[in-house]
Amino acid sequence: MDFTTLSRIQFGVTIGFHYLFALTTLGLAFYILLLESLYYYRKDDDFRRLSDFLIKLLAVVFVFGVTTGFMMPFAFGANWSRFSTFAGPVFGIHLVVESINAFSLEAVSIGVLIFARNKVSRELYWSSALMVFIGSHLSGFWIVSANSWMQTPAGYALENGKVVLTSLFDAVLNPTAIIRFVHVTIGAWITGSVLVAGISAFHLLGNRDVKLFRRLLRLSIPLMMVFTILQAGLGHVHIMKVLEHNPEKDAAYEGIFHTVKGAPLYAFGIPDSGNEKIHFAIGIPYMLSFLETGSFTAEVKGLEEYPKDTWPPVNVIFTTFHLMVMLGAAMIAIAVVGGYLQMKRKLVEQRWYLRVLMFAIPLPYLANELGWIGTEMGRQPWIIYGLLRTDQASTTSIPAVQAVVSLSFIVLLYCLLSYLFLKHFTAAVKKGPAGSGGKEVADG
Repeated sequence: MDFTTLSRIQFGVTIGFHYLFALTTLGLAFYILLLESLYYYRKDDDFRRLSDFLIKLLAVVFVFGVTTGFMMPFAFGANWSRFSTFAGPVFGIHLVVESINAFSLEAVSIGVLIFARNKVSRELYWSSALMVFIGSHLSGFWIVSANSWMQTPAGYALENGKVVLTSLFDAVLNPTAIIRFVHVTIGAWITGSVLVAGISAFHLLGNRDVKLFRRLLRLSIPLMMVFTILQAGLGHVHIMKVLEHNPEKDAAYEGIFHTVKGAPLYAFGIPDSGNEKIHFAIGIPYMLSFLETGSFTAEVKGLEEYPKDTWPPVNVIFTTFHLMVMLGAAMIAIAVVGGYLQMKRKLVEQRWYLRVLMFAIPLPYLANELGWIGTEMGRQPWIIYGLLRTDQASTTSIPAVQAVVSLSFIVLLYCLLSYLFLKHFTAAVKKGPAGSGGKEVADG
């Protein structure tokens, strides 16, 4: 492999691993703020105990998230120096603002949540939960905005072979920034909902702190149902933005090689970019045309309309996109079943459903990772769409063997971090809330 390919793999591993912690942080921050708000207004101690429990989990996630996040800035200078030189005046602003403002706000406020429950006023403690929520989501916004700028660059001009900022507003709020951020945020809240529901199910199956976790489960299931259904609609809005600004990516997502009227919406298939077809295709006739244009017989442009050297890797992104959609549908089904059981007051007593919730915990993580793989691979061969190709962005002065060494080191390090994280996180989950009692008998 050449240095560029190895660098892409290394950065993909680095950011993909870090994103697991970022997702969990946003999801837990949402639930902590919700529980703290309920405790503040209702003065119900159950909500305080549940919040304290999630804060302990967030502390573990935050430590490992910071550790993995430190790896990424070094990659820009070491592996992507030509990209940094070309785009630094615009791209770098996002990273600087994120680290100085959003991350600092989040880090300080988490410290208050962890160490100062009984040392500050209730108002200040609740405000700290709010600041953790705002800080973590602001951090997410700046990172997503930076990524969106690479997908749909705006607010720049080219001078002396590099981009310079002409409008901070246009660069930050580039054409896909808002919808991508909302889509990412709801994905994180789904992740938090599934995680909280799965942890609640674990304790209910063991008849531990039944009263507490029954309340937490009944809080998370309706939110999971709302978020998963909402995400389906947001996904469509997002895809329409992709169609508008990155049409080659949209055609690859949908597996449309040839321009066609009345294009089908594929639910399943095995892509074959070499022969430009989808094998064993299962789909709904005419539906893609309707979703993209409002007409069942409208023309949908295929990849053949664009130069072949600008095609993204169709096999990869068609597959990741459709797997993501399948996982999303599965989570909607799980949430709707849970909502029905809750409405019938049979949620806790259906132990088969509690087991489903436990085993569903990996689903939103897989869906989010697959979505980002499709997003990033779908931008290829561009690192900045229409401006800079990926093979023009990597460092030229470092031999490929050094990339092999650094990639191997990172993989080994992340294996160790995975072990340590799972050890500490699962220990915190099993320990449960402070002051937990013995087993209880669960009722419906």
